[in-house]
Amino acid sequence: MSERPTILRSAKLIAICTLLSRITGLLRDMLLAHAFGQTRIADAFNFAFQIPNIFRRLFGEGALTAVFVPTFTRTLEKDGKPAAWMLLARTATLLTATLTGIIVLIEAVLLVIWQLRGGNDSLVLSLTALMLPFMLSICLLALYSSYLNCVDQFVPGALASIVLNVAMIAGIVWLGPMVGGQDPGKQVYGVAASVLIAGVLQLVFVWPALRSSGVRLRWDFQPRDPTVRKMIAMMTPILVGQGALMLSTYFDAQVCLLLTRDPKLPAGAGLFGGSIQHPLSAGALTALTNAQRLYQFPLGVLVISLATAALPAFSRLALQGDWKPWSQQVRTLLRLAVFEGLLAGAVMVAGAEPIVRLLFEYGRFDAVATERASRVLVGYGAGMAAFCASHIMLRAYYSFDDVRTPLRISLVALPINFVLSLVLVWFEPLRETAFAISSAATSVGSVVAGLWILHRRTPGGLIDREMLHAILRMFVAAALAAGAIWFGRAHWCGWMDAAAPGRIFSRGADTALTLCVGAAVYIAASWALRLGEPAMLLRSAGSGKVRSA
Repeated sequence: MSERPTILRSAKLIAICTLLSRITGLLRDMLLAHAFGQTRIADAFNFAFQIPNIFRRLFGEGALTAVFVPTFTRTLEKDGKPAAWMLLARTATLLTATLTGIIVLIEAVLLVIWQLRGGNDSLVLSLTALMLPFMLSICLLALYSSYLNCVDQFVPGALASIVLNVAMIAGIVWLGPMVGGQDPGKQVYGVAASVLIAGVLQLVFVWPALRSSGVRLRWDFQPRDPTVRKMIAMMTPILVGQGALMLSTYFDAQVCLLLTRDPKLPAGAGLFGGSIQHPLSAGALTALTNAQRLYQFPLGVLVISLATAALPAFSRLALQGDWKPWSQQVRTLLRLAVFEGLLAGAVMVAGAEPIVRLLFEYGRFDAVATERASRVLVGYGAGMAAFCASHIMLRAYYSFDDVRTPLRISLVALPINFVLSLVLVWFEPLRETAFAISSAATSVGSVVAGLWILHRRTPGGLIDREMLHAILRMFVAAALAAGAIWFGRAHWCGWMDAAAPGRIFSRGADTALTLCVGAAVYIAASWALRLGEPAMLLRSAGSGKVRSA
């Protein structure tokens, strides 16, 4: 084990690459907001783009990765590289065949829906049909990235998303205007086409890394292979469980569109002989999507990179039956995830408005759009600690092949999330923020339940009094950081607006002070409260070692 990169060292490599990816992703989203604003066109694109990404998170980064990484690690350790490469080829072949069938089926359904509508043009349907094949390339990319992670090559897969962002930027600034001229309703098709092109380019990008590790791509359809059949059996409960969570995201988008007023249609919708008013206005889904992009920025850079590096390490320890070091690593990374999540959450809750204004308020994205997206971001910020902890918790379960417990938890969380969203969306102060609040609330409940069950099943236990006291102190530090941001902005916003009203300098200074003050107060409070996470991060910067905090 000594020759392998440690978790934090690997996580830092992934985090640096992810940071570059998220920066280009933010630039992409800024250009999208500038080109389309919070309009029905933006809503249609975000909805259509969400479908292949749901399958990516379900197949590529969800169920398949959860069973492939431990199985591949076990095969590599016990049977050697040839058997492991064969497993990769058979998994890729099965994934390609399955997703091709799903794409054909969905395209047929979309065609039937289009015909039932009398051939009327539907922006949502046409964009969905155009971008759907992206599902195959992005899921294959996730599989090959998981393989590269297992052989300690974390950089190529983490950098591949930059290719997508750059291609979409080209679609926004060049291909879209070339296809649609000055009409945003036609420009959006050029952006959708750039997504398909990016999918192919991403696979080309990771190909050299695959070849250098000895992989030779070939068609090997063997669904009866014992190892493949075991993976399929393990995937089923994960697909159901994570599918429920992914469908929750899809249902949120669907409900958001259904409850959004279309200016071309009557204001109300018929229901049991009566009429109800649509509670949401155009741009609701785009406000939700913009806020999701922002909360996923720190989530991807700080925690998903950590969880990506953790799963192979957790799996090796579980395979060897080393439960004491396994528990120590899980406990340490859980604390680190909550520590980072509370910092990000405090900044989002207290400083959502300046962040959204700096990044998006240009062109067709106005001050009203900023206010709407900011409210949603506050809702997601309240759940950041739970969002972060859930990624480490799930990897802990998957490392010893327990896929049913997360399934049961998600099956309980899904209807609660759905009902909570439907109830809260009718309250005037909330509207689209209801979807963020329900996601945060159900995530907190799921993490608490999952960690309690994991604690009871772990030899020697997982959660101790020291960990609970540390998390309580982290909440205190987060509250102090949020309070400092609120207090500071009440004073510095006035003189900055007077010095440079409405200028990019004023926005940048406001956001920079928000981030710096929040981070400085949080770190200082953590040191004062004798939390070990700041020292652990500093030590890992030099040594790359994971130690108990």
